[in-house]
Amino acid sequence: MKNKFLLSAVCATALATGMFSCQDAAEDVKPGAVASEEINLPIKYVGAANLAACKTKADITYYLNNGELNWVKDTLYCLCGDVRVPATKQLNIAAGTTIRGQKVSRASLTAVVGAKINATGTPASPIIFTTTANAGTRARGDWGGIILLGRARVNQTAPIKAEGFPNDITHPTSPAPTYGSNVDTFNGESSGTLTYVRIEYAGVALPGVPNSEKNGLTLAGVGSTTVIDHVQVSSGADDGFEWFGGTVNAKYLISHKNLDDDFDTDFGFSGKVQFGVVSRDPAAADVSSSNGFESDNDGTGSTATPRTSAIFSNFTVIGPIQCSNTYNSLYNDGLHLRRRTGIDVYNTIVVGWKRNQIYADPASILSTPAVAAPGDVIFRNNLAVRPQSIATPIVVEPVAPNNVWSVSATNVATAATVCAATNATNGGIYRASGLSSTAWTLTAVNFAPLATTGTYTSPVLTQGTNANAVNAFFTANTTSTTATTTYYIGARRVADDNGWNTSSGWINWQPETASYPNDGDVNIL
Repeated sequence: MKNKFLLSAVCATALATGMFSCQDAAEDVKPGAVASEEINLPIKYVGAANLAACKTKADITYYLNNGELNWVKDTLYCLCGDVRVPATKQLNIAAGTTIRGQKVSRASLTAVVGAKINATGTPASPIIFTTTANAGTRARGDWGGIILLGRARVNQTAPIKAEGFPNDITHPTSPAPTYGSNVDTFNGESSGTLTYVRIEYAGVALPGVPNSEKNGLTLAGVGSTTVIDHVQVSSGADDGFEWFGGTVNAKYLISHKNLDDDFDTDFGFSGKVQFGVVSRDPAAADVSSSNGFESDNDGTGSTATPRTSAIFSNFTVIGPIQCSNTYNSLYNDGLHLRRRTGIDVYNTIVVGWKRNQIYADPASILSTPAVAAPGDVIFRNNLAVRPQSIATPIVVEPVAPNNVWSVSATNVATAATVCAATNATNGGIYRASGLSSTAWTLTAVNFAPLATTGTYTSPVLTQGTNANAVNAFFTANTTSTTATTTYYIGARRVADDNGWNTSSGWINWQPETASYPNDGDVNIL
């Protein structure tokens, strides 16, 4: 683009010195769009006055002030270092805004306890959080990600220091922020709104500090009036989504090509989550072993209360193994429940994982009574399909009528032709899971179920349960408003996309090639 670098440099200098605004110089192009032409916007450095300050102050803690709490789509925001929204303040981010996190300064954006981030995108104008690296050079862990911290209840002694921050010893001027409480008083608080948001290439770790990774989206002690829906986390270096206690609820979540676990729950998280998709890069897994779900009551498997007891419904958890393709040996389970967790899972497809599709460690579950007690693990109407090349796994599925977990082979594809796309017994991995081969196409993941045609009857459209009867938060996901009510399994039904808005453009399966504002601009690297 002509005059691209000159305009960016002039705008950056002007903004840093406060001389004038370059807003009118920005081209009228939607930020975050995939386009052949590069997009140029004036730059606002958040966390430092200019690029040089960013690069020389990797450990800065920067609190947004009143003049920087409204971000607009015709400005590019570059995060530098540890950027925090202070208590009692709200950061409002307009639809279509792009925010890029800098690698050299280990940038991240945190709403501390009492603060809010209101990132309110739309299906056609999502809000993009991504790396400052250019297309073709982006990598997992380029920056730190988004962290929301609240005072909702946790099962550890509160307040707790948030993971992934400098601690008080090594950085005494920048102590780690804290979160959580040991009472229910704050369970209904809000940390803001994230709707139609993409978070890409996050998950940076502090050099030489164990267990210091940030995630794509971290929700720690977050209260139930926080709004989280239509959020995609892609190509992160740690977990896609991680909850540390709290009561926050969420709908429509996508974890795509992240390195460690996709949905991680800990410290007594008790929220409700419906409609989610996992899509894995078969070549990339974490040294800690990667799972679709990983859930603990806490790191020691204690009986601390409140117990981790979140409820998940209508997920499609697509593992790295399609049939006989190559995959990273560090992959483990689709759902790995351990250390006395008590989460419940309904209406979920789990397919293509190396070790187990669904596994609940029997030594970690408190009890398996004849009738499920509050806090016990409950699985209801889930579907587990293993790939042909993997030995028979341990699968945890319900035993009627009590639906308390137990080890059985219910709903497991075990036929010798399990990788066949079509066969008379419908035992192939595709038909058995109700998904097509395009569900494994990383550049355009299709998680819609196969339609019932001819002799084939989809296993996911008639086996679901009404999660709305469990809790009113859940959508009563009928497949038709005119036909007999049936509840389906998985994240999406055949008839329509049931709220995903997949055709609107907010989802991006290929962030590595996306054109974002100021790609190629030396003033943001």
